[in-house]
Amino acid sequence: MNHAARRVLLASILAAGAAVAQERGTTAGPEGSEVGKGGYDSPAGDRPGAFAFTLDGGGAFLTKGAQISPPLFAGVTLSYWNYEFYRVDLSGFYIPANNAKVWGVLLGPSFHTTTYPIAFSAGFQVGLDIPNGESVRFIFSPRIGMDFITQSHFQLGINANYDMDFANFDRSVIRVYLSIGYRF
Repeated sequence: MNHAARRVLLASILAAGAAVAQERGTTAGPEGSEVGKGGYDSPAGDRPGAFAFTLDGGGAFLTKGAQISPPLFAGVTLSYWNYEFYRVDLSGFYIPANNAKVWGVLLGPSFHTTTYPIAFSAGFQVGLDIPNGESVRFIFSPRIGMDFITQSHFQLGINANYDMDFANFDRSVIRVYLSIGYRF
């Protein structure tokens, strides 16, 4: 029995040595994307401290009353991705309408799914709505969206914000827009 135990021990040592001596795996992904043996590095925020800059543009519609004419807006967003599932957005927008020129500044968190390359998000922002010739208003803006983030760090998205004006709910605005940006 002692002789059989020695053979099993010798065979297990040889097998373990062969397993340690295996070569590292490779991937067919872009240079620098390998993680371990065959994994990929997702640019969607796997490292803390990533920033993103996006240009936003789309439609802006009042919830009640006469509509904004033309119903367009443009904006920019600077985001800090603390983790893959969480970011903080600082957004500015301008509605160049003939009947309601409005500037806005918003700040708030957004939570993302950790799926890649398409991530869904929900969040909220708070800030100021600065209409031309009227008093500044406080707004609360829940948002939903979908982002497509490429391996080259470009980011495309479709989003919707509901800018609720607490002083006058009839002046609340729904913004639906596309965004294009870059994560660095």
